[in-house]
Amino acid sequence: MIVFAGPSLPLDLRDRWRGIDWRAPAEAGDFLALVDEAPAKVLLLDGYFEERAAVMHKEALSLMAAGTRLYGASSMGALRAAELHEFGMTGIGSIFDAYRSGLLVGDDEVALVHGDARIGWKAVSVPMVDVRATLVAAVRAGIIEPATARILRKRWHDIYYVDREWPPMIDAAEGIASRETLGAIAGMHVELKEADAIHAMDVALSDEAPAMPIDVPQTDFLEALRRRPTV
Repeated sequence: MIVFAGPSLPLDLRDRWRGIDWRAPAEAGDFLALVDEAPAKVLLLDGYFEERAAVMHKEALSLMAAGTRLYGASSMGALRAAELHEFGMTGIGSIFDAYRSGLLVGDDEVALVHGDARIGWKAVSVPMVDVRATLVAAVRAGIIEPATARILRKRWHDIYYVDREWPPMIDAAEGIASRETLGAIAGMHVELKEADAIHAMDVALSDEAPAMPIDVPQTDFLEALRRRPTV
């Protein structure tokens, strides 16, 4: 199985699975490059949003049309799976479920800043989906009331994703709750993207269902993307 992964599944967690072809976060053209090979399974976890062109819907469809079983979870994978579920892409996990149901909409919910492979794809900022899950956990633990959680969620969602780290988030929430309470919330950070990624690995590896046959028109755009030079 080929897995496109970055910060959702850090390097130090990957040894539990054997025989995986690990790839960097996906970008435009990565799926088309696999069409001729048509691997049995591909799992998309992470992909680029801004600094590089995102992996495109049409190339995902082309890969599935070639006979590949395509899965998505956690981040870009959850987004693309929610958009392409009806065409045969298999979504896994709570983040996928939230996008598919419409509870989540924007890609900023899963966006974050992270390092490269040299530092294990370490996340620098906190994705909003983790913030939401952490606030739910804080309410269940009796640390804050639901009304306070809603106010904090709005305040922290308003922070640009690049700047969404716990220290400035705590500073931005002064007056909503005590610093002690805010620190306790930060200390119970729920790694939702990571949890979904681990679950997706196990589900995709054990899944024996065949790929769904689909037909994708071959357009000039796809051909141009296929011929685009790579670096």
